Amino acid sequence: MQWMWLFLPDEALVLVIALIGLGLMAGLLRPRSAGQLLGGIVLMLLLTPFAESLVAWLPGWVTLVLLAGIALAVIRGFFRLVLGSRAADNMVGSLAADVVRTAFRGVFFLFTLLLRFIGWMSWRI
Repeated sequence: MQWMWLFLPDEALVLVIALIGLGLMAGLLRPRSAGQLLGGIVLMLLLTPFAESLVAWLPGWVTLVLLAGIALAVIRGFFRLVLGSRAADNMVGSLAADVVRTAFRGVFFLFTLLLRFIGWMSWRI
């Protein structure tokens, strides 16, 4: 739910602020949560130019890694919305274990490939 703010245009934030005010007046929101939401909106609006200049300053490959991280966070947020918090955490843990397992298999494969190459070269000599 936290990542839904990324998809709102800046023009819609005025409506969100008005909805927060209405929710506060109607008693649907506590003052503390309304303050946190408003503070998050203001912080997001203030930090946007700095984030844009930082991304423009970074090399291309770092930007791609950053984009992949943001995409994974958005996907995780979507699954937290659909499945729930605990199930999404379990899913992410399982996927991370698969990535680590595949990385170890790849390193082992490269090591055995090197040993096979050395054995083949020694057999040829």
